[in-house]
Amino acid sequence: MLLSIVLTVFLVLTVVAFRYWVMSQLLRLLPDEDEVHSHFFRSLTVLILLVCAHVVEILYFAAGFYAASDWLDLGSLGDSIGNEFMDFFYHSAVTYSSLGMSEIPTGHLRFMTALESLTGIIILTWSATFFYSVMGRNRRPNCD
Repeated sequence: MLLSIVLTVFLVLTVVAFRYWVMSQLLRLLPDEDEVHSHFFRSLTVLILLVCAHVVEILYFAAGFYAASDWLDLGSLGDSIGNEFMDFFYHSAVTYSSLGMSEIPTGHLRFMTALESLTGIIILTWSATFFYSVMGRNRRPNCD
């Protein structure tokens, strides 16, 4: 159990640090709030980059699940799902997005799944708030 806690805390802290870095880099790319700019293209760029960052984070969690299952023997995804990386990616994606449409894992992967779900919903909300703040910035009239 201690190993799964350490691995999960490491995964969560790394994902949060990565998300903070991504958003700080996006803020550097955006114009100042008082500067008039083409709102549509900047907002679209931010949205695409946020989605890409989410996919990277899901891949990172999937790699953690794969390592925990195959190398550390902390559990499995269940009998009806295989142990290929794409199975772990699917599980990680539905867990991160809080859809919950995956099999219930066995062993200590259940703990990891619960914390990925919590982390995912917080980071998705963080991204939505960030995107909303970008959408609320000044824009040039008639440029959209």
